[in-house]
Amino acid sequence: MPLPSPQTILRRLGLRPKKSLGQNFLLHAHQARRIVDALDLQPHDVVLEIGPGLGALTVLLAERAALVIALEVDLSLADYLEQEVFAGSPRVRLIREDVLRFDIAALSREVGRPVKIAGNLPYHITSPLLFKLMEDKGVLTLAVLMVQEEVGDRLLARPGGKDYGILSVMAQYHFRLTRQFSLGPGNFYPPPQVSSVVLKLEPAAPELRAEDEQIFAKVVKTAFAQRRKTLKNTLAAQGPAFGLPPGDLLNILKEAGIDPGRRAESLSVAQFVKLSNSICEKMKTDRAG
Repeated sequence: MPLPSPQTILRRLGLRPKKSLGQNFLLHAHQARRIVDALDLQPHDVVLEIGPGLGALTVLLAERAALVIALEVDLSLADYLEQEVFAGSPRVRLIREDVLRFDIAALSREVGRPVKIAGNLPYHITSPLLFKLMEDKGVLTLAVLMVQEEVGDRLLARPGGKDYGILSVMAQYHFRLTRQFSLGPGNFYPPPQVSSVVLKLEPAAPELRAEDEQIFAKVVKTAFAQRRKTLKNTLAAQGPAFGLPPGDLLNILKEAGIDPGRRAESLSVAQFVKLSNSICEKMKTDRAG
């Protein structure tokens, strides 16, 4: 069953899709339902929806959840949803705010439980939002997000491939990620130039926990800073940045059984965690001495 035509609604409102906001509106109700199904909503759930647009997901979310907080930066669309689609609805609250500035932890405290997140992410906010969700994972139950397929490939990439990088390591440390399904450009108006993929992100205890997650993140980012170079020339050369003598990181790599001639893309998430924990221990020892 098709959704109400975005073209018809936008024409009536005198609006055009805004490329600057990454507006590509979903055309088919069965695809919207698949996204909502992946959230496994319960009657008590609170959902934070990122960019409700014309409300294709919002309507379905409101049927199953206790409350939907819909964040929309396009004021014209927010007005349309609030005044025409969800006027008087106790289950939908429209907030005109950028998700990157929204306090998810405060929302969780307000509603007294962790929240679920859904949204079709514009490309330009995908990486910063994912890093924000990593920081807020303690107040999330799960997130179901639609992203460009190339971003999905990076998030799910395994060590050794060209797609494997900072985002892969960090996301796989903080979340259990599963690919739900792909959507071609023809499922949207206007059709984007690339395909999209829907991913489920569930906060999960990593196999190995980083002793200091800030140090872990710094190790990962330093190692990938110049990904064509070896760890000897990226990470091992940055001892002073960790408060260690220049040669210490090279020794730590060798003690961890990691060849300094390898590149960052060859290390698993677990190896990055072990490496960052070894650095933390060395930093503690040096401070104690």
